[in-house]
Amino acid sequence: MSMFQRVVRTALLLFGMLVFCGEALAVPYADFRADIAYRQEGKSSRHCGSAMSSGRYARMDLDLGSAGAFALIVDTQEHLLRVLSYRLQAYVEIPVSGDPRNWRHLVQSAAAAVMPQSMGMISLQEKEYTPLGKDNWEGYPVHKSRVVFEAGFMGSVNRFTLEVWENEVFSPFPMRAFSEETRTTHAASAALVNIAAEQSSLSMFQIPQGFTRYTSIMDLVLYALTAF
Repeated sequence: MSMFQRVVRTALLLFGMLVFCGEALAVPYADFRADIAYRQEGKSSRHCGSAMSSGRYARMDLDLGSAGAFALIVDTQEHLLRVLSYRLQAYVEIPVSGDPRNWRHLVQSAAAAVMPQSMGMISLQEKEYTPLGKDNWEGYPVHKSRVVFEAGFMGSVNRFTLEVWENEVFSPFPMRAFSEETRTTHAASAALVNIAAEQSSLSMFQIPQGFTRYTSIMDLVLYALTAF
């Protein structure tokens, strides 16, 4: 796999995990903390990060393997998505168009930031949305939906499908998400587990002292993959 393909794969993984950053209604949002459990089909479930929300902020921490640890911080008042690389001690800011508690708007905003920097070689578009009814997860009622995305890479276009379970109180995080198997990826799922009411410190949603601001999300991912 070439370095550029690794950058694309990591960028698309960040997009995918933005599904964990649900469609909001005018409801009070929960202050909470939860672990994120990830399971690839045929393998055991493993811890891959955490999610928290407090007041105007939401945060998700992820281990992206060779790219290192990342954090995604949503500021719903400033309409900003901040992506932090702890390996680089650096971050980028992405303006959010629309509702910052709506995962579609977060994905669309992140895609809009990446596509010009990739010179049109990377694209991501939502093609279909289908409501699937109601269910329950971890004792909470959820609304289920199926969303089909189309991802383009250097002229090659692939579709992938997600089933998302949401409870608006926990927006911008869905409770659970499943990805169907494609010709290039295995089926997998991610879910919030060990959910607990918790009001997090304001410092958890601020940029750590000494972090450098990048202007390009592509540069942030590329340098994180090649650092050290």
